[in-house]
Amino acid sequence: MDLSTFIADPERKAKLASATGSSPGYLWQIATGWRGKRASVELAQTIERATGEIGPECVPKESMRPDVWPASEAA
Repeated sequence: MDLSTFIADPERKAKLASATGSSPGYLWQIATGWRGKRASVELAQTIERATGEIGPECVPKESMRPDVWPASEAA
């Protein structure tokens, strides 16, 4: 699941904002790449952990920062 899909649910967006210390608006900016916004390495890791706890699926850090963590190739 990507961040845009995850935060499309307002309740999940609010929970994620609270869990990460970010605002819902900033999460939207990161998810859409508004004006070049992207998650810091630390925030991407935090989002990955928090979305795993909130569910239903985790948003992998690789989906937010492929420049840092290239997507693993499927075997």
